[in-house]
Amino acid sequence: MPGLFPPGALPRRLPMIRMHVADAGHLPGGAKGIRFECATCGHDTGWISDSWTITENRRGHPCPVCNPEAQAPKHRS
Repeated sequence: MPGLFPPGALPRRLPMIRMHVADAGHLPGGAKGIRFECATCGHDTGWISDSWTITENRRGHPCPVCNPEAQAPKHRS
């Protein structure tokens, strides 16, 4: 019996490569800071201001090097 969809009928996106937390703490001014690294390409964001929730940080953010079409993580105001 044939499948519901013929092979190749559903184009799929490439999997998103995500950077994960390498270190977290406080910046010199006392604000929360975080550093992300990509395990695939080695991209390191350096220390940046952390305005995301713990859940968003654990999920990771798209790597701007591995996913050029994806946007870099956006800070919330």
